[in-house]
Amino acid sequence: MDSRFLTPFTSMKLKKSTLQTRKLEDSHGMSAATGPETVMQSLQGSNLQPGSTLKKPYNPRIKVSRTSADGDPHFVVDFPLSKLTVCFNIDGQPGDILRLVSDHADSGVTVNGALIGAPAPPNGHKKQRTYFRTITILVNKPERSYLEVTPHRVILDGGDRLVLPCNQSMVVGSRGLEVSVSANANVTVTIQGTIAFVILIHLYKKPAPYQRDHLGFYISSSKGLSGNCHGLLGQFLNQDARLAEEPAGLSKNTTSPPFPKTDEKSEKVLKVKGHQVPVVWKQRKIYNGEEQIDCWFARNAAQLLDGEYKDYLAAHPFDSETTFGLGLSRGL
Repeated sequence: MDSRFLTPFTSMKLKKSTLQTRKLEDSHGMSAATGPETVMQSLQGSNLQPGSTLKKPYNPRIKVSRTSADGDPHFVVDFPLSKLTVCFNIDGQPGDILRLVSDHADSGVTVNGALIGAPAPPNGHKKQRTYFRTITILVNKPERSYLEVTPHRVILDGGDRLVLPCNQSMVVGSRGLEVSVSANANVTVTIQGTIAFVILIHLYKKPAPYQRDHLGFYISSSKGLSGNCHGLLGQFLNQDARLAEEPAGLSKNTTSPPFPKTDEKSEKVLKVKGHQVPVVWKQRKIYNGEEQIDCWFARNAAQLLDGEYKDYLAAHPFDSETTFGLGLSRGL
């Protein structure tokens, strides 16, 4: 079945999903999200109205970066030029809204994530868990629009409001904003063809007390984001990073390979954006546990980030103001 619905704002194509999505599991701990091996359906053949035409067809297969915020939430930042991957955790409070990407003044894009709480697992070191219950993407160029994603629905508003269920696969496009929903798996958002985000949907059929339906946020393409981009993830997108053997003052200008050999110490000092941060090598699973990566873990995220935790709190889901001004990002 192939059905089309048109509004003054959007053109939408609803079709039977060609993606393999995992069924909801009865057992605790398994979610319905699939990895982003294929995260976007083909937009070719969609009937777009004047003003909503695509400049060129999208590649239906998009490689997703490791740069992400997922789970409890766990943050991962990839530095491709340095061949380094860094990870850190943020222990927020339920109800907090975290600024993930802040580029309102330049590209016009802001991404906020709202946290929901859950009890910690028995015998765990944490008192509670937090997950992303809502991801809000604000776009103010060329025209203002926003996208609000929960595990169960997507709200798209660019003058006309459209509500999309997450349990159906469909593609929506207008004004340079493209949204692809893969049923119960992920939502891909492409902005002006140069910025792409993938939001994984984690659903539990029979959740344990410490589990909640939640979202994971992944950056697929950051080409269209400016050098002034900030936020918990955005501040690292245009940066380089290095590893040193010892803290400043003790080092002899030596640098370390991206990952330690078996006979090397797994503790280093990360030099990024003017910060020098102790890190330890570890492995972490991303993409709903489908890929295991090597990363350098910063136990103290406060040493890695600009400012303080409160500087990354948005007043509301549609808040695009930022504490950080131009030129804050510093070199090595």
